[in-house]
Amino acid sequence: MLKYLSGLTFLLLVLSWPVSAESSEPASFAPHRDRFQHFEAYLDGLMAAQFANHKLAGATFSLIHNNRPVLTKGYGMADLKTGTAVDPDRHLFRPGSVSKLFTWTAVMQLVEQGKLDLSADAGTYVSQFKLPNRYGIPLTLTHLLTHTPGLEDGAAGYLMGDEPSDNIGLAQALEKWMPSQVREPGTLTAYSNWGTALAGLIVANVSGVSFEQYVQDNIFTPLKMTQASFEEPLPGALGYDMATGYVVANGANTPFGFEFIKNFGPAGALSASAGAITNFMMAHLNEGRFGNVTILQPDTVRLMHSRLHSHDDRVPGFAHGFYETVHNNQRFIGHAGSTISFHSELLLDTTNRFGLFVSFNSSEGALARQPIVEGVLDYFYPKTPINIPAEPPKGSAERISALAGAYRLTRRSYSKLEAIQSLAGDIAILPLAQQGSIHIPNGRLRSQFTEIEPWVFQQVDKQQQLIFKTDAEGNVTQALISGLPMMALEKVRFLEQASTHQSVILIALLAALFTLINAIRNRHQPVTGAALWGKRSITLAATAFLGFVITLAVALSGLDMNRVIFDFPPPGTPVALTLAILGAACTALSALLLIPVWRAEACKGGARWRYLWLILIFAALSSALYYWNLLGWNY
Repeated sequence: MLKYLSGLTFLLLVLSWPVSAESSEPASFAPHRDRFQHFEAYLDGLMAAQFANHKLAGATFSLIHNNRPVLTKGYGMADLKTGTAVDPDRHLFRPGSVSKLFTWTAVMQLVEQGKLDLSADAGTYVSQFKLPNRYGIPLTLTHLLTHTPGLEDGAAGYLMGDEPSDNIGLAQALEKWMPSQVREPGTLTAYSNWGTALAGLIVANVSGVSFEQYVQDNIFTPLKMTQASFEEPLPGALGYDMATGYVVANGANTPFGFEFIKNFGPAGALSASAGAITNFMMAHLNEGRFGNVTILQPDTVRLMHSRLHSHDDRVPGFAHGFYETVHNNQRFIGHAGSTISFHSELLLDTTNRFGLFVSFNSSEGALARQPIVEGVLDYFYPKTPINIPAEPPKGSAERISALAGAYRLTRRSYSKLEAIQSLAGDIAILPLAQQGSIHIPNGRLRSQFTEIEPWVFQQVDKQQQLIFKTDAEGNVTQALISGLPMMALEKVRFLEQASTHQSVILIALLAALFTLINAIRNRHQPVTGAALWGKRSITLAATAFLGFVITLAVALSGLDMNRVIFDFPPPGTPVALTLAILGAACTALSALLLIPVWRAEACKGGARWRYLWLILIFAALSSALYYWNLLGWNY
């Protein structure tokens, strides 16, 4: 069953121009000026390697410098069936959460006009429903810009749709699938599609037109982005220019179909060509200007690109909607994005006026995206050595002992059934025999880290860093990840760890199986009174819990992991959840019968203790199921 839960976690110019001799770059960039004229051949090699290593359909790419395109190029096929090659100026790709940068640009336009205040209660801009306010701290646009509104995240079953009829409207969708607020706003980042979609609704409410129309009129049209739209379905001829999205099935790329995201459109519904996004990048790198038009004033652009929030000065944080990354000691701002079949990234170096965009139209593009982005950045920016001291800082062993344990990402569901994806396992941080080092054996952070200063650990083979935070009593509470400013790791207490609950579930199921076998074997044994009712209630609890696990496992076994975001929960889930409630209710009844059963003449010696032990283990199982939102219909 855990195999399927872990699958949830998945869960966006043909010519090249040499740089003019008059251009001037900071010293860190200058040694690589002459490399622009050779870049296309280098990129061709990078792409060829990724197409050889992964099942890719096509890719679209754009790179700009000093307010001019350096290279805009397509690779592979926009449609495998027709053999149509990717045209970067024609074919639209789905850049997923790169869409958010357009939403935040729209927000900053309205801030510039005095129509929005980043520090004001965002609820004053929303009349359709009340915003979450569990902690008495109003949500602001600053919270939304930095993904710190304190909200849980969710997607399963509603973030995307198959047909236009699945779109119910932005305000209605936000109200229907409003997330729970699980921490104070302004504290930890936890990526939120809902929060960005809310910002899009605010743009619509304040401007008086739909979000899609606002972006069309105030961003796409001025920037001559004719091959771009937030509309779903795509309007007019744009539908014919949409690249087909693919997923790998049975070892081959299979068409997946258009992914309708309009219910949360401002968070990810953009369709655009690389050429169109080139114009957007150029405007942001030219102080808001594109040709003779201005979409943002220079002061607003500088503000938007400046840091707005960070957990710690030593790790990247958030600008105003853009998030920061650091590669080879150079700061970039940008955003990555993924749908099921498209995987994309946009990065800007505002110091050197350098930008890149890449998008793949197949599911294995998720594997190719990072090698392409890092390969391009390594080509233009001097690699920096990783400096790890020969000896760890004093007290390293004590700190490692304190930080070792299980951690969980802040970006997750807390109150809904999809929270069970975390039951597949937490992120473990383990001490290594090598002095001053820790090891993460699972997940995307899988690697060895060595302490370079107190509470700061450097990845030994890459550029990632972990910084651990402690509370007032000195207990480790969080780990900050330099490459993931949009979320953090929270240390999980023993009783809440996935491994603890996995053990409870396994032991309880073995006990339930033993109880059922024992009941069948002793079915003819004469029992009356309280002993009979106790036997019936505990046997029914065991049967219900076994039935719950079997039914849920069967339901999940038929789940297409590419379809989780559309079709969740799977058929059979309500039956499984009903059996879980029945098991918990029978456990409670068994507990009420404990004293009468102990007093019963037919229940003596070891039978009493077995009955008590079964109540305790089934109660522990019920508690674990409640923790993971499996007691009730929470979906």
